[in-house]
Amino acid sequence: MRQMYLVLACLSVTAQASEIDNLIDASQNIRDVFKYGIKTIAGAESYASQGQIAPGVIVDQGLLDKAKQDAYNAAVLAVQQQTYTYDPNASQYFADEASSAMDVVSEAIDIYVDAAQVLIEVATVNEMAQDAANANDDRQAMALQEYIGANDVTLEDAEVDAYNDAYTAVHEATAVAAAYMAVANDETLLEQADEMAYDLRVTYQEAASVFFDQATQSVWVSFDGGQTIQGLNLSDYYVSVEQILIEGETMPFFQSSPEGGCWFAADPEACYNETYGP
Repeated sequence: MRQMYLVLACLSVTAQASEIDNLIDASQNIRDVFKYGIKTIAGAESYASQGQIAPGVIVDQGLLDKAKQDAYNAAVLAVQQQTYTYDPNASQYFADEASSAMDVVSEAIDIYVDAAQVLIEVATVNEMAQDAANANDDRQAMALQEYIGANDVTLEDAEVDAYNDAYTAVHEATAVAAAYMAVANDETLLEQADEMAYDLRVTYQEAASVFFDQATQSVWVSFDGGQTIQGLNLSDYYVSVEQILIEGETMPFFQSSPEGGCWFAADPEACYNETYGP
């Protein structure tokens, strides 16, 4: 269907160059006669009040003839019978929105990493505590105690709030990016998106706003600033928490993290290459 939009749009350009041009010429010929008539009436009226008489031939050029009438009516009919269309360009719009949304994801992850530094300290304390628990004497416990004394390892309310906010923001950003990416890569959804815009006689360059709503599992687009919105349902694109967790274990972001198994190794790089491959 989207290919049809593109083909019809190309054919429409050719039609516009002929039928519409013919209508412009035919209607302009009528307007020229109309303009002449208005001017002569205005002038004749003015001169009549002064006792001045317009020549009889003045009427000839102000009359509509059959040729102009037929040419105009034929041009109107040709335009009326022609098929016009255009490409609302949902494909480019959602590709751009998906790209921008992924940039937001990257920014949100950077903020999350900064906020997570306090939890890296917690992980470090946990590793040292495990070492102390498994040791034959108190030297590891003493090292843990020294580390706690030398470093700020307690969690403050503000740090917890910052972490929770950053974590939530990442998932909000990934949901939006995933939604736009789903539309951008689904020909059926793009067709629906094009049809929504086509019915309103707008293009996606004219879109006023777009957002993803988890409650309705839909992407919503407004072309008039929010007075009316059009929806694209994405319920088929949801994955489970279990799927997310399984996928996450295969990603470098997890594998290279303090919870990936190699962060606290004696040689983290060697551990990583051995565990996950170079």
